[in-house]
Amino acid sequence: MLFFMTDSTLSDAAVTAALSQNWQEAITVNKKILQESPKNIGALNRLGFALLKTGKILQGKQMFEKVLKLDSYNRIAGNNIKKIHAMKKNCMDVIRDCPISPLLFLEEPGKTKIVDCVNIASTQILSALSCGQEVFFKLKKHSIDIRDAKGTYIGALPDDLSFKLLMFIKAGNRYSAHIKRIAKSCVSIFIREIHRGKKFQNQSSFSGTTSYIPYAHDHETTEGRQKGDLDKPNEEEEH
Repeated sequence: MLFFMTDSTLSDAAVTAALSQNWQEAITVNKKILQESPKNIGALNRLGFALLKTGKILQGKQMFEKVLKLDSYNRIAGNNIKKIHAMKKNCMDVIRDCPISPLLFLEEPGKTKIVDCVNIASTQILSALSCGQEVFFKLKKHSIDIRDAKGTYIGALPDDLSFKLLMFIKAGNRYSAHIKRIAKSCVSIFIREIHRGKKFQNQSSFSGTTSYIPYAHDHETTEGRQKGDLDKPNEEEEH
């Protein structure tokens, strides 16, 4: 079936495979793209990342090295090369996806909530995320950003929920957050209250259903955060 796909369709299929974390499919599709266009930097980067996710570290490294020969300033390839070099030889399988505990997304009324982020990052950044991956709150004056362990911006909580959680956090509440679902234009996170401050000892963090749909999902988009495409690595932004 790949034989009949256009370059644009193949690129879309590669993006979809990455977002679905179907790494074998991502490898197959990107190799097909490279058969027709050996210098396609987007496909090389995607293939390199998919190879890393399947534990094929050296092959992935070769793809990123090819990118740097074509574009010595390519940030995506450069960052992945640095990541590979930083890994000890006896720990080279740590980049593989870790199994998700069935207890991770266990819902507790009043203590857990599934939330769709707003103002999400580029597709390139989203494709590097994994379901079950821990993410973190970056508190601002009137809002809460969601970032990965390296501080890379992923998205933000809706304004009304941010306001509520900022109040709770300032009073001593603590929360954990993990990626629940990833799609091309959507990131859902699972938030869990892990400690309740004295001020709100008898007040739940969340009420109603365990799923939260933001009332203004598409307002106030930030430049570059919704436009990202894996074939445009230079549009990747870190906030």
